[in-house]
Amino acid sequence: MSPSISFLLFLSSLTILSITRAQERAPHGLANENPMAFSPSAYDFFHPNTQKSKTKDACSSTSCSPLPMAAQVAATKANDVQVSSSQKGGSRVGAGGVAGIVFGFAFVVLLAMGVYYVVITRRGNMNRANSVQPDA
Repeated sequence: MSPSISFLLFLSSLTILSITRAQERAPHGLANENPMAFSPSAYDFFHPNTQKSKTKDACSSTSCSPLPMAAQVAATKANDVQVSSSQKGGSRVGAGGVAGIVFGFAFVVLLAMGVYYVVITRRGNMNRANSVQPDA
């Protein structure tokens, strides 16, 4: 095994080892997040239908708009169906898929290096065999 290939293998093993150590040291993701309290105004913003305002709504009897036109978005049946079908049909690549892609790429690189080494070695051997040798 050539020194460059062994160095590449050593370097990749150290990289994988450091990644796994980092996962153990600092777990991350939605499951490890701490819950955060929202202020009452933020809660009202994200949940507008939970509490009706105590003041009389001036626009309930008339056709005026309580919000600017840009803030009023009417969801249609087509938009709801399109969003729900796109969310259900998507496929995600998990950790195994990412690891497979990385190892596949490393395998292709190592294979290309091996083929290059064999081609160069054969070319050198053919040049030595074809050289003119003096008769003794």
